[in-house]
Amino acid sequence: MFTKKSKARNRRVQPPRYQKKVPFWKRGRRNNVYRRGRREPSNFWGRAILVFLGAGTLAGLSLGLVVLYYHLLTSPYFCIKENSSIEIQGARRLTPELILQQAGLGPGANLLAVKAAQVERNLLAHPWIARAEVTRKWPDRVVLRIKERDPVALVQIGELYYVDRQGRLFKPSPGDPHDFPVLTGLSQEDFIHAEEIVPEAMARVFKLLDILKEAPPPLNLANVSEVHVDKERGYTLFANGLGAAVDLGLTDYPEKLQKFAQIWPVLAQKGYLVKVGRINLDYPQRVLLTLKGMEESP
Repeated sequence: MFTKKSKARNRRVQPPRYQKKVPFWKRGRRNNVYRRGRREPSNFWGRAILVFLGAGTLAGLSLGLVVLYYHLLTSPYFCIKENSSIEIQGARRLTPELILQQAGLGPGANLLAVKAAQVERNLLAHPWIARAEVTRKWPDRVVLRIKERDPVALVQIGELYYVDRQGRLFKPSPGDPHDFPVLTGLSQEDFIHAEEIVPEAMARVFKLLDILKEAPPPLNLANVSEVHVDKERGYTLFANGLGAAVDLGLTDYPEKLQKFAQIWPVLAQKGYLVKVGRINLDYPQRVLLTLKGMEESP
């Protein structure tokens, strides 16, 4: 029985033919080989009208948004009605009037126009404000959260500065209280430090000031008017009602202050206080007295 042989088919995959990209203004035309000689009507003006209408619609929408935003900026619904609409948290020394003046806020301010970052910068420009946070409460309220600096002493470096618990210096404002001990003998370099790191020299000073809070009079924090810092010889105290300088050294402050409290009545009873110019407590088991006119400057 004879079978007819089938011819082998060419199964090779033919590569795709490159098609020339048609410009957008020619798209939509019929690619008929039988009509190549005929001229097709152009769609240019139709496309131009569509582009013009789209641009006009976009411009109208943008203008509408601008008008709406202007209307919201001038709307009394989003305006602060009175000072009581501005809540202030964390103020102890500063008055609400001063804080509002520093922030640049008041009745009539529109919340849409209030820039929280700018208000915070205004508040931080005040020397007594360490931190500031502004929160808008829609539609017409604002919350100002501040943290005031906590000064522990005054520092004499050419002029007077406050120093806080973090060892940062800031200038006193007119009318600020000056009922703090004055630190002398320090330089500007003692206060240059990385963020949130208290310098070693100031850490020792803060420790001494904390001990003076619990010390008996007259060498307690309420009576001490000046603390002179000498990095080699230690600390020298000057107290109100005591005409002599008191040398403490660098260690064992509680024991030395207690020793002075014991000899203080004896010195007062025998009349030594009017003659003594310096009292050195930096000796074990004894106290060194120096008469006035013979003491060395700290």
